[in-house]
Amino acid sequence: MSEDRAADKSARAPRQPRQDVVGASKGSGKVGGRGSGEKNPSGKPSRSLSPDLRPPTPVRFYAPKPKPAVSVPKAWTLLPPELARTAANLGFAKPTPVQKECLLPALAGESFQAVAPTGTGKTLVYLLPVWKSLQARGSKHRNLILVPTRELGYQVSQMLQQIDPRARDGLALCVGGHDLDAQKRNLATDWHTLIATPGRLLDVLDAVPDLLKSIRLLVLDEFDRLIDLGFEEQVGKILAKLPSGNGSAKRQTLLFSATGENDALLRLPLGELAKHHVTAGKSAPLTETFYLFKSNKKKGDVLVDVLAATAAAKGQVLVFVANREKANHLNGLLRLRGFPAEALHGDRLQSERAQAYQNFKDGKVRVLVATDLAARGLDIPEVDQVVNFDLPRNFREYVHRSGRTARRARPGSCLSFAGPDDYLALRNLEKEFGGPLPLHPDYAQYDRWLTDARRAHETKVRIQKKADFLRREQGL
Repeated sequence: MSEDRAADKSARAPRQPRQDVVGASKGSGKVGGRGSGEKNPSGKPSRSLSPDLRPPTPVRFYAPKPKPAVSVPKAWTLLPPELARTAANLGFAKPTPVQKECLLPALAGESFQAVAPTGTGKTLVYLLPVWKSLQARGSKHRNLILVPTRELGYQVSQMLQQIDPRARDGLALCVGGHDLDAQKRNLATDWHTLIATPGRLLDVLDAVPDLLKSIRLLVLDEFDRLIDLGFEEQVGKILAKLPSGNGSAKRQTLLFSATGENDALLRLPLGELAKHHVTAGKSAPLTETFYLFKSNKKKGDVLVDVLAATAAAKGQVLVFVANREKANHLNGLLRLRGFPAEALHGDRLQSERAQAYQNFKDGKVRVLVATDLAARGLDIPEVDQVVNFDLPRNFREYVHRSGRTARRARPGSCLSFAGPDDYLALRNLEKEFGGPLPLHPDYAQYDRWLTDARRAHETKVRIQKKADFLRREQGL
């Protein structure tokens, strides 16, 4: 039977409400698919650019069956009834502090930047205004959400479809790792919301310079990370393509992060933004522990013990390392030790990255070894432990890494391993930690460790200075 006949047969079958509108069918193991340029059975390109989220059959939307009237949750009386039910259905029993402070201004069309702890529901604050804009029939309102990583883009796309499965029709995901020509074709169709990383969006804008002329809502999620990754110039070029925001078609701008402002924001044409700084809202307890090692070899032994204990409790662990080479190396060692692990970093193919992330999120693997690619925005509530196998460079990255656990009232722990090469990194964390570092009792010889680490650091600096001097003398 041909694909067209199969599709016709499917259309004549009794209509059933879709059960899996967000992800591909479970167990298929497929990643990629039509987003790489493949067309659907009708011969027309799909309007969605999220291949990892698209089921293998043609997308059809049916009127949902009438649901019995549900009373508005008492805790959500600050929102209109329909929005209150939507928030409660997403698992938010009551609004978090950042939602209490920012949801109403966001729904009212105000522009602002919000800083709040990780895991406090900031994504909902900007997705509800996006969803509200889709309710006006015939509206030409378009939304642009900029994110620093592909994985965060997929997650935001999934959450919008959880709010309303019908949002899938006209939702575009424009990130690297997929066929650029296919993304251009999809954006030539009618779309309402574009979720993009800056680099790939600029590639599309080179071919379609007027793509963003109808944007009425701009969101910069994890805005400080966008700047840290060197996207400042790219974000500036994108802002130059947006409508000015003057007159009746005023543009709303929303910025979100967990770690404060960045001086680069002052150089971007974002206009006057109100500021909301919410320090409360982290309801889940987070246990933090630092280990001070005399040798880096000890890190691996302790990590194996930690993973064995977590595996016995059927928990999940996210292990952060400094670079891609270490991620591959450590992932290989853990697999040899019998731990089901995956690696997530920027050198992997997009299909491999998506598969590794989804396997971890679905609980098919218990350990994910990752670079800071996984430190921003990803919401996997089942993560029981975060292990900083390599210390982060600064306190801001520490906050984002540790924020991958202890989410949505589920307790979590963050273990940080400091070797003899981590003198500067540990001192940077110590300055902003807000008190003495919580040390593991078996690895707590702080004064002795600090002396040895400082000596190793000073030796390294002397060697580096001598090497630089020799290069200059030799004209290299």
